[in-house]
Amino acid sequence: MEHEQTGDNDQRRTPRVRMDVEFKAREGHGGGTLQFRAADLSLGGAFLRAALLLEEGETLSLEFRLPGSHRLLKATARVAWVRRFPAGGQPAGMGMEFLSMSPEDREVLGRHLALTARTGPSSPE
Repeated sequence: MEHEQTGDNDQRRTPRVRMDVEFKAREGHGGGTLQFRAADLSLGGAFLRAALLLEEGETLSLEFRLPGSHRLLKATARVAWVRRFPAGGQPAGMGMEFLSMSPEDREVLGRHLALTARTGPSSPE
């Protein structure tokens, strides 16, 4: 499992932490379940590696567990951007923006991200 802070030239409101996390997703209209792996995660969203790419603006209901945690976190998110033709070793995937998340889940995610950014992958939650 890889954990490291992304570069300083990142223009996001919340810093992302590299983290391998499995996401389960349902499209807004209630279709089947899709599975993705996150390459990084922040309080504001995640980059999901994927061969199956959705369209910008699509809304998904997401569920995921942080490494070392049994708690299932839930969020509603939209596809903010899509990397269809990766270059330079970057994976194909989608940038997801979290639109809503319970205050409790947001707090758990924030604590985990802060701890991981400070101490790396071997730290407990």
